Amino acid sequence: MNTANWSNQSLLRLVAVFAGVFFALQWGYQQASGTVIEKAIIDVATVRPSAFMINQINPMEQVIAEGHRLVSPFAKLSVLNGCEGTESLFLIMAAILAFRAPWRHKLAGLALGVILIYLANQARIVSLYFALKSDPALLSALHGYVAPTLIIAVGCVYYLWWMQWPQRNTAEQSASPRA
Repeated sequence: MNTANWSNQSLLRLVAVFAGVFFALQWGYQQASGTVIEKAIIDVATVRPSAFMINQINPMEQVIAEGHRLVSPFAKLSVLNGCEGTESLFLIMAAILAFRAPWRHKLAGLALGVILIYLANQARIVSLYFALKSDPALLSALHGYVAPTLIIAVGCVYYLWWMQWPQRNTAEQSASPRA
């Protein structure tokens, strides 16, 4: 889809699908609150890898994952619902699913986008741990403003890149000589 030629109807469709998918994902995740699904996302998919990454960066930290908490002799950081990055994941997923593109392109975009946002959120949690350990005042600013804004910015830049991806491939194919 050429973004320069969007009609009001196609823009309304994009917004409606985006909002519907985003709110459906949010609602579904809220329904999973307190269940094994939430525990798997927070405790297993978020906290355990964060503990591993912190220990890779500095083995002296001796961080262990205790449920939803990162615990070391130096700091204890709780990762609660909302800290696991699902909102950012849902935003990128809804944006990609709302955009008119071939399903193959959407699936590739979803896979790359989910990985990118997941890794950005993992980096956020690791940085929050080190901020808590070294300067609790820094933790407040990172947690409340800086890190969430950076993750949204990463998602936006990725989405803009992803939207242009098929156009670049088409332009490259038409520019290449044929035998």
